[in-house]
Amino acid sequence: MSRNWLIENQGLFFMAPAMILFAVFVLYPIFYIFNASLYDWDGINEAIYVGIQNYIDMFTDDRPFGLAIRNSIYWTFLTIFPQMFLGFILASILTSGIPFQNVFRIIFFMPAIISPVVLGIVWQRIYAPFGGLLADLAFETGAHFLRQEYLSSSRLAIFSTIFVNVWQWTGFSMLMYVAGLQGLPGEVLSAAQVDGANAWQRIRHVVWPMLRHVHLTLILLGVIGTLQTFALVYMLTNGGPSSASEMLPTYIFRKAFPLQSMGYASALAVVLLVIALSASIFQVRVLGSRFTIGD
Repeated sequence: MSRNWLIENQGLFFMAPAMILFAVFVLYPIFYIFNASLYDWDGINEAIYVGIQNYIDMFTDDRPFGLAIRNSIYWTFLTIFPQMFLGFILASILTSGIPFQNVFRIIFFMPAIISPVVLGIVWQRIYAPFGGLLADLAFETGAHFLRQEYLSSSRLAIFSTIFVNVWQWTGFSMLMYVAGLQGLPGEVLSAAQVDGANAWQRIRHVVWPMLRHVHLTLILLGVIGTLQTFALVYMLTNGGPSSASEMLPTYIFRKAFPLQSMGYASALAVVLLVIALSASIFQVRVLGSRFTIGD
């Protein structure tokens, strides 16, 4: 290779390490999983080629898969927007100059840095119908509606898990909004106050629109978090009872390892990848052009 060619293409040499890592750790696993999804394979014995039969079974005769999709929709809407709303309220209070506001910020953010495994164990004890915190509170106060089978009821399990997730990540949303509120130009807020806007009008027509970049960031992270949800659900319910709280990652894990159906689990992983890519493209196309820090 001539010296001139090396100089003209030196950028390729700088890109090569990243491209090699991307090919080895991203492209190859994708192709491997897609190929495995075309087989009936337990991960040990010889695989049997079945074509797209795994996908046909998934969409026509797989009740847990349908429940996992339904729960993902529940999770998306019942975690992202409550976390945003509660986080904004807390951030508004904790940037108003109240005493010890920094201490309260730390307290509300603490659940976000605790392991989901630890949180799952703690909330199992809180939700326990016998000897749990809520059950004891119901006994002491007479509020018997608090004593429910939160994790063993097919009707309540997914919503009980969603509640824990909202509790865990509301502090993160609060921190994002605190940063956004502190970055707002003070002269704009002062001008709105001079023009006669009351506190509610300033929040609704000035502050909330100017925090658009924070809203979009939280939506993006919330969707990614929904598609990655595993540890909390696994610790609280393991996807039960009867797959009532199943999420796609927990279902993939259950199919792949306890049930030893690697081929079918690979097909589920491919579907999860397609959903993730579709959600990413949608957000870029619909929200991307307006996703600027200066908005």
